[in-house]
Amino acid sequence: MGGIRDMVLAAGISFGTAVLLGGLLTPLFKKLSFAQGERPEGPKSHLKKAGTPSLGGVILLGALVPGVLLAAGEGLAAALPCLLVTVAFGLVGFVDDSMKIRRKSAQGLPVWQKVLLQFALSLGAALYLFFSGQVGPVVGLPLSGGVWNMGVLYIPFAVLVLMGTVNGVNLTDGLDGLAAGISAMTELSYGVLFCLMAAAADLSTWGARAAGQEGMAAFCGAAAGSCLGFLLFNSYPARIFMGDTGSLALGGALAMGALTSGQALLLPLMGAGYVVSVVTVILQVGSWKLRGKRIFKMAPLHHHFELCGVPEPKITAMYLIFTAAACLFGLLLYLL
Repeated sequence: MGGIRDMVLAAGISFGTAVLLGGLLTPLFKKLSFAQGERPEGPKSHLKKAGTPSLGGVILLGALVPGVLLAAGEGLAAALPCLLVTVAFGLVGFVDDSMKIRRKSAQGLPVWQKVLLQFALSLGAALYLFFSGQVGPVVGLPLSGGVWNMGVLYIPFAVLVLMGTVNGVNLTDGLDGLAAGISAMTELSYGVLFCLMAAAADLSTWGARAAGQEGMAAFCGAAAGSCLGFLLFNSYPARIFMGDTGSLALGGALAMGALTSGQALLLPLMGAGYVVSVVTVILQVGSWKLRGKRIFKMAPLHHHFELCGVPEPKITAMYLIFTAAACLFGLLLYLL
């Protein structure tokens, strides 16, 4: 039961901290005009959001850190590398957001610089996971109950998971409350996975392993609590956006949690909302380059729904319902 206790405690600490920071920083960022310009190619309905502050990721990170440090207990050693990678991705996003705010435009870091920094962080995290012995090159296989020792192939696999998730969350952060809501559900689901693993480790008298799983449950709980607290300010109509500071940090947190659990193959299912964003963008770009035609009115898919006249809150609700079902199915696959 230690995993559940730590997860709930971390979620509570981070939720409360996010509410406090949101209440203090949202009006301050608004007063200081910490807003970036809207993309001219984006939905016209988003032009009315111009002037909304976009450094909300500072709130998410500011709430995540104390939740992990205060609730992870003996499992802090397992959670700390994940926290450091999360903060590192958040710092890349912060630099990008700061440039956009200073220029009052949607242009921040050049794409090649952002990709290079993401790759460097992903490779460093992958090498740590491979050599640390905490996870190793092992990936769980859903349904079979077995594992796949990937050997050195684990390194490019982990890089792909990290970069794919980070950019998936970033692409999904296009509607009020969408990315934060999906992240809260997915992080909570991985927190439940870690609780189940910790309970199994306890029964096997693997005390050190159980402590590590409980620490990771606290990490996931803190991430979920941060998102829920942030949603009080980011839900429709949003008073603040998370920006790349938040989306890159949340992507890093989710990917590290999935990789550390050994159940990264469940991430495309439980994070299906992100997969939809990535796939629809790839299909749209590919179709335009190969055929000169668009498949969707706009990509990612949530913008297509907007242009079809579906209200923004309804689109977000649809995605959250879809994510809840996907997470429940993912947990079921783990238990089978």
